[in-house]
Amino acid sequence: MQDALYNLAIEEMVNAVEPDSTLRTGKEWAGVWTRDVSYSIILSMAHLQPQAARYSLLRKVDRNKKIIQDTGTGGAWPISTDRMVWAVAAWELYKVNGDGKWLEEAFEIIKISLQADRDVAYDAATGLVKGESSFLDWREQTYPKWMQPADIFESFNLGTNAVHYQANKVAAAMAEILNQKSDQLLFETTAEKLKQAINKHFWLEERGIYAQYIYGRINKIISPRSEALGSALCVLFGIADEQQAKKLVSSMPLTTYGVSCIFPQIPEIPPYHNNGVWPFVQSYWLWAGAIARNEKSVMESIASIYRPAALFVTNKENFVAENGDYAGTQINSSNMLWSLAGNISIVHRLLFGIQFEKEQLIFKPFVPEALKGIRHLHNFRYRNAVLHIIVDGFGDEIDQFALDGVSQKGICVSCYPYRHT
Repeated sequence: MQDALYNLAIEEMVNAVEPDSTLRTGKEWAGVWTRDVSYSIILSMAHLQPQAARYSLLRKVDRNKKIIQDTGTGGAWPISTDRMVWAVAAWELYKVNGDGKWLEEAFEIIKISLQADRDVAYDAATGLVKGESSFLDWREQTYPKWMQPADIFESFNLGTNAVHYQANKVAAAMAEILNQKSDQLLFETTAEKLKQAINKHFWLEERGIYAQYIYGRINKIISPRSEALGSALCVLFGIADEQQAKKLVSSMPLTTYGVSCIFPQIPEIPPYHNNGVWPFVQSYWLWAGAIARNEKSVMESIASIYRPAALFVTNKENFVAENGDYAGTQINSSNMLWSLAGNISIVHRLLFGIQFEKEQLIFKPFVPEALKGIRHLHNFRYRNAVLHIIVDGFGDEIDQFALDGVSQKGICVSCYPYRHT
C-alpha cells in the first residue's frame, strides 16, 4: 500500500504541471498561488520539479520585484503577510540546484519584499510581525466575529511570525554567499529578535505549546488555542529549542483523524480551517515529530496522511476533523499540490532522510519500527549525480553509511558528476 500511495502521489504530481510548465494548485484550483506553491516546493517539489518550481515562484513576483500576496483578508497585503514563505521555497530550490543566477535573482526579490514588510508590518514594541495567520486566510473560520480587517492587521500570529523568522534567516544565508555583509548582519539581527519575541510572547510553558495569536484593540490578549502549522514551523526552523520541541510534540492536542489546524474548534463554524485536518499541515507536523524523535507522533502523522489518500484514491486538500471524511468541508479539491507534495515527503524526507544543504546532500532517516525493512529509491537526481539509495533497518540513527560500497565517516553526498549507490 505504501508503494501504491507513493506512485499515486507521483502520478498526481505529473498531472499538476500546467501547459505553461507551472504547478497547478489543485484539480479545482487553476493557476499558481504563492503560499500553496511555496509550501509544496519546500515539501518536495524543489527536487522533483525544479524547473516548474522556478517558473511558479517567478509567476508570483510583480513588476516591482515584490512577492505577491495573492490571498488574504481585506485585499491581502499588508493584512496578510505570509507571502514571505516564498523566500523559504526559493532557498530550498537553490540548495537543490546550486544555481548562482537564481540565488542573485531570488535574493533581490526577497530583500525588496522584506523591506516593504519592515516598513509596514514589523512592530517595534513587541519585535513581532503583524498580520493574518499563514494559510488560515478565511477570517470567519479562525477569528472572532467582531474582528475587522484592521483588527487582524494589528494582531500577531504564530505561523506568520515563524515564516518571517525563516525568511530573514534565508536572506542572511543568501547575503553571506553573495558577500553582502551589511545585509547579512541586518537579516541575522532581525531573525534573532523575531526568535526571541516568538518565544517570549507565544510560548505557554505550563501547557507546553505555542499560542495561536495575540489579538485585541486596546489591551492585547493571547488566544488559548493551538495552531498546528505555526507550531510545526517553530520546530522545523529551530525557533523551539530541543526541550521545547519535545514538549510541544508530546503536548499538542490531536483529533482522531490527525492534527487539526486549530484546537479546540470554534462552535457553529462549518468545517474547513476550523474542525479540519489538512494533509499538508500534517506533513509539516510529521517533520516536527521526527525532529523531536517522537516515534508515536510520526506514526500518527503517516496514518493521517495515508488513510484519506487510500480511501479517496487522491490527495484531497482537507477533511473533517471529527469524522475523517472529505465531504462536509466548505471547499475541497482532488489532486492538491501541497497534499501530494507532503505525501511524497514521507518517502523522500522521512524514510530516506534526504535533506538538502548549501553544497551537499545529507541523510537523516527516521524509520518507525513498524515500517522497518529494506527500501530502494532509484534514479534520484541531485545536481550532477544520479543516486540509487538503499536504507535498511529502523530508527533515527545511522549505524553505517557507504558510498559506492565504501564506508564513509560522514552522512553526505557532494555533487559529483556520475552515478552513485
